[in-house]
Amino acid sequence: MKTVTLLCPIVLLGVGHAFSFAQGSFREGCGPADPAYIRTATETGGIPMFLQRSEAGKAFHLVRESTRNNMSTVFWATGSLERGAQIFEIPVDSLTQRITFAFSFEAEGHNITIVAPSRGTITQSSNDTEDTELRCGRIVTVASPDAGNWHIELSGKGRFWAEAQAQSDIYFIGLEFVRKGGRPGHEGWFRIDGQPLAGRPATIRASFSAAGARTVEFYLASERGDPIRALQLQALDSREEFLGSVDLPGMAFRMAVKGVDANGKQYQRFFAHLFHPEGVEVSWNRAFDQLPAGSARQAEFTVRNSGYSRTFKLTVTDSRQFVSKVEPAEFMLGSDQSETVRVGLTVPAGTSQGIGDDLVVVATSTAGPATSNSSVAHFSVTAPASTR
Repeated sequence: MKTVTLLCPIVLLGVGHAFSFAQGSFREGCGPADPAYIRTATETGGIPMFLQRSEAGKAFHLVRESTRNNMSTVFWATGSLERGAQIFEIPVDSLTQRITFAFSFEAEGHNITIVAPSRGTITQSSNDTEDTELRCGRIVTVASPDAGNWHIELSGKGRFWAEAQAQSDIYFIGLEFVRKGGRPGHEGWFRIDGQPLAGRPATIRASFSAAGARTVEFYLASERGDPIRALQLQALDSREEFLGSVDLPGMAFRMAVKGVDANGKQYQRFFAHLFHPEGVEVSWNRAFDQLPAGSARQAEFTVRNSGYSRTFKLTVTDSRQFVSKVEPAEFMLGSDQSETVRVGLTVPAGTSQGIGDDLVVVATSTAGPATSNSSVAHFSVTAPASTR
């Protein structure tokens, strides 16, 4: 899920499906903004938009379009305009019903040129085009867009963010890094905890609606949207399921797919979430996932370090505040060493059955090369042990 965060009176909008509001103080210009808001928007596939108080209503143009059915990211990029204009060619396929381009800038004085294959430069709203100009960005939606390469040119100064979203029958359903697990005779693929481990091959399972696609080619893309390397994912029993191994790059990346649609036109899709290989792995042992009301139990997590020696600090939170103790909370690990962390959970007597508790364990290096990773464990409260 992408994240939407509105910071008022200047509004920071990371486009997606979850909404929260926070108060800020009015200031002129575009940025700067809290790095945490920018990071959240970027990692969930949204873009941070810096809005004045009067522009808050205009921003819902983007919220409205991003929440339509079968929406998929066609392109996502960030970078700097300090060294000159940035040019992108974005393929739009023949199955796309609507496409929305969104641009955001941390400094004023930008220029955006959008050139469609047949209708030419988009300059204003029309019967099939909605064009919203902002002080620090622009949002453009086109219904029944021309198939072919759309030319995008951005100029100005400072950092920029650019995204294109399409409503189409070609779209990512889901994507996750997986590992083998399960009891003997019942093995299967299970989603890993947190981000993939740097320097190790990883296995990807992708779900992709490809009924309208003639060919399917997966690849990794940089934060600027450039291809990094091709992937060899094999189709499983269903043509919507793909599985394969990949050597991870030493940088943040997104999964993407390209090919030819049923009418012979080029298409492209990005999986919205940003992945970044880390030098530490946090995994839950999954010995139990139920917590009887009135009980006290210990959940175990393994923190494994890869590469350089590091000192780690644990941050442990849970939605119901059942956490009573974390041991150890800080420790040092050499290369390929691991530490078992025990988290005490105390459930008050009288806690209602069926209540869920999400426990988040984050390991962050405090000495040595920077790295951080996490694991999330979900527990359900059951009846007290004496009444079960």
